[in-house]
Amino acid sequence: MRLLIFGEAFLSPAYLPRVRYFVSYFSRKGWQVDFVNEKSEYSYDVPEKVSWLTIDYYKNEKGILGRLEWMIKFIMDLSIDYKGRYFYRKSQSFVSEKKYDLIFCSSSFTFPLTTAARMARKLDVPLFVDLRDIAEQSPDDNHFIAHRPPFFFGNILINIYKRINIKRRNTVLRKAAGVTTVSPWHVKTLSIYNPNTHLIYNGFDEDLFIPEIRTTSLFTISYFGRIYNEKIRNPRLLFVALDELRKKKIISPENTIVKWFVDEQSIVVVKNIAESYHLSEFIEFHNFTAPENLPAELNNSSLLLVLCNSQNTKNYFGIMTTKFFEALGANRPVICIPDNNDNLSEVIKNTHCGLVSSDATEVENYLQDKFNEWQQTGLTSGLLSEETRLDFSRKKGAETLEKLFENAIKKKTL
Repeated sequence: MRLLIFGEAFLSPAYLPRVRYFVSYFSRKGWQVDFVNEKSEYSYDVPEKVSWLTIDYYKNEKGILGRLEWMIKFIMDLSIDYKGRYFYRKSQSFVSEKKYDLIFCSSSFTFPLTTAARMARKLDVPLFVDLRDIAEQSPDDNHFIAHRPPFFFGNILINIYKRINIKRRNTVLRKAAGVTTVSPWHVKTLSIYNPNTHLIYNGFDEDLFIPEIRTTSLFTISYFGRIYNEKIRNPRLLFVALDELRKKKIISPENTIVKWFVDEQSIVVVKNIAESYHLSEFIEFHNFTAPENLPAELNNSSLLLVLCNSQNTKNYFGIMTTKFFEALGANRPVICIPDNNDNLSEVIKNTHCGLVSSDATEVENYLQDKFNEWQQTGLTSGLLSEETRLDFSRKKGAETLEKLFENAIKKKTL
């Protein structure tokens, strides 16, 4: 069977691991896979049998010309779905004279859903949609747009952008043969537009994320990803607990380090909090980790930090970061703060893979327990059984997706 996959650009910090895994999985299973996505600086090692087309959308990335090009294309995209049409046109020759059984499109917002829908309509094949993020999962002020105007005008632009893209997305969903998404909340929300919606967690690549027993010279807490602001990812409880442990002379910069693998915006957020607690000497900043280096960094960590939105922050739903599942893959103890009683919190509590809490004393006690364990043995032990760990592997998710594809293809041929 032949499969056409549409995806976005491979961008940091994760480089679309879910999409890359699906491309590799279906190729290994004997499907003929053609893959189309937006060009980026990241060099992806494409499986040998996969045909890959990258499409360059922005010609000028920096300076005045880059901003002007972005502005023109942004307005055109809002007005006439210019980007979706552009990618459809550019992929025409790539798919010509090929007979496909199904088109699959994975998106973190809307693009490239309309491109995939146009192609599925032209080729008369089923379309399956995978949504990793949706606009409704966070409030308007959390949406990222490059070169966003400040203050009032920026809010108006975001509102228009969100409304138009949700409408386009829902139009595609209603016509799709099926939908997959990343959390129970997402399933419930998207089932309104397509009842054939299924849960496939982000998961981890079982070939890359393998638990290893490693001793470390320092008690190492690591965080991977972005921290846009304290509303969506709030690390303050960690610093409260570290401050108490330092005052009790349990930890010091000579035995404890908190590593942040983040971008420049996140550094500003973390620095401000660390300085307010006089804990700057405990922290260490690193660039985003390349995918091939991430498993080693996870295994070199005594404890992995997962951040959620504050409990009193409204309009954040179903956010389950990929880094959490990769922590499960490495079987590293997790500390998740604060406890927002959402889907991620539920998984942590059900799997007993670590602590999820909004209580400073509870966080402090957990850190001390893990520190004591590290002090005695030079490492901390994973908390998951192998069976539970593999329940969250991407292989399990891909097997579910393959069955859904086969059912959609059979239904089309009846």
